[in-house]
Amino acid sequence: MSGHVVGENQFWTGQAVEGLLTPSLPSSLVFVSAVWLGFAPFALHYGFPDLAAAVDTNDVTLAVVVGTLALFRVVFPRALPALSLVNAALGGWLVVSAFVLDHAAARRGDAAFVNDVVVGLVLATLGIASAWLTYRQRARTPQSSSSAR
Repeated sequence: MSGHVVGENQFWTGQAVEGLLTPSLPSSLVFVSAVWLGFAPFALHYGFPDLAAAVDTNDVTLAVVVGTLALFRVVFPRALPALSLVNAALGGWLVVSAFVLDHAAARRGDAAFVNDVVVGLVLATLGIASAWLTYRQRARTPQSSSSAR
């Protein structure tokens, strides 16, 4: 870090992590992905004939749950890394649901299918990355905050 001292209360870098990324970064990207997932049925105009279509309901429900868990992980990056693993599992469900739920009933079912697969893969990847970063930091955390290089 070439003489640059970073405060302890920084989310993405800090003395305790020696300049490494913290779980807040992937968790914040999970939160942004969850916001997109919640608005995607309306932004992409899936066009399901029934307002309570399973794909729309699945996307919006997952968006609320994943977004809430991701926001918690952004605010408390060292706490409960299992929440990131839950988000990764929900991302996996989103990919599976693209094949299980009926996308053919929509006017733009192809857009719904592709969106669910892509966002699901993003959620799974970032969720695993966030949990892995947390566990790695816990293993590397120095015993004393005054230890120098």
